[in-house]
Amino acid sequence: MPTSHMIPVHLRWGDEDKYGHVNNVVFFRLLEEARARWITGANAHDNLLTRGLLVHEAALTYNAPLHYREAPVVVELTVTKIGGASIDIDCRVLDNDDPHSTCFASGRIRLVAYDFDTEAPRRLSPADRQWLEA
Repeated sequence: MPTSHMIPVHLRWGDEDKYGHVNNVVFFRLLEEARARWITGANAHDNLLTRGLLVHEAALTYNAPLHYREAPVVVELTVTKIGGASIDIDCRVLDNDDPHSTCFASGRIRLVAYDFDTEAPRRLSPADRQWLEA
């Protein structure tokens, strides 16, 4: 069973739109912040970012309105598939760290390991794979 990573992320005052809820674009920023914290965290394998990593595809379904609050939301990231150069991650924006709490948005992101020198995807190394599977 894949391991889920629960990352708390605070909202910003300006994240709400004129309709009084967190704007849809902000959800992608929340996911970006959570991914960066996970990948660069204390147990992180730094080669993923230092050697290049791009978002290839991202999709979200909005399930419930989210309003500004001081308490953080929790972004759940679960690696579901590791390809030759790609990483599929299921993601959810939750009310708190209980996986059964309100899910404001859910979706999937595909990351691609990328070599900026050759301007092409690169194969994931055995160390990359081992870290992603942990």
